[in-house]
Amino acid sequence: MSLKKEAFYLLRRATSISMRQYLKSRLWRLRLKCAPLIQAWNGTFSTAELEYEIRRHLPDDFDILMVHCSYNNLTPMYRDDPGKLLKTFLRITGPDRTLAMPAFFFGTAEKYYLDYYRANPQFSVRRTPSQMGIVSELFRHLKVVLRSLHPTHSVCALGPLAEELTRSHHLSSAECGPLSPFGVMARYKTVILGVGTEYYRSLTQVHAIEDHMGPDFPIPRECEEPIRVTLIDGVGQHIPYVMSAPLSHKFVLRIERLSAFLRPGVLTVWKYRGVPLYCVEASEINRALGAAAASGKTLYIAA
Repeated sequence: MSLKKEAFYLLRRATSISMRQYLKSRLWRLRLKCAPLIQAWNGTFSTAELEYEIRRHLPDDFDILMVHCSYNNLTPMYRDDPGKLLKTFLRITGPDRTLAMPAFFFGTAEKYYLDYYRANPQFSVRRTPSQMGIVSELFRHLKVVLRSLHPTHSVCALGPLAEELTRSHHLSSAECGPLSPFGVMARYKTVILGVGTEYYRSLTQVHAIEDHMGPDFPIPRECEEPIRVTLIDGVGQHIPYVMSAPLSHKFVLRIERLSAFLRPGVLTVWKYRGVPLYCVEASEINRALGAAAASGKTLYIAA
């Protein structure tokens, strides 16, 4: 395993959310100070160059493009603004296919999502922000974009399948189950694209099989008091919702193990001028992890 992966998992185990956010802000300031050196090492690129790089790794016949993007990790190599980056994803998807992005919300640095929603049991599809980066938030604010109703794992979508992706998320307590956008994505040819982020940090689709299998998944869930939340939809309707309990705290997720479960060539990981990228099909993840879980194998290891 790479040093960067080990550092990522070590920080997740050993530090609080507020400490990790502090370290990220310090690292961001350091990147800005060292921008000339970083640019000299990696070079720079335009929106057109990035679009070409992404297109040459994508299949031509996908139905949905699910984008996980960290604009901060594109700087200082990327020369354009977040708005132009969003337009790139819209252009790549085109009018006949559907663009989706995570619009997750996990509370605050002081109160992670379970404690946050115990104290603030309300989610608004219009007002609750996306914490998945500035490009995701810009996408959420487009008037034609739809957003699924879920307190932590909502997804925004635009295109022919947007309504199907977002309409039933709140009908199940499972954040990534068959009724969620992640369940829908696995039923279509969905390409998951990571831009400026590694798959082991952002590939939410790995959780879909946990919710699809329910109690048959090898890792049990915690026995916790249910958290009841009010979901407020786009017309102001209040919908009662009960959040699912997390998986057992005795196990930790190690997504970097994913490549051992997938067929060769399914997961494509590369770098472009210092920027990490990846792409993989959602259905392939569900198929591989479902087959593994049926024999008792998962991406989780003992804590």
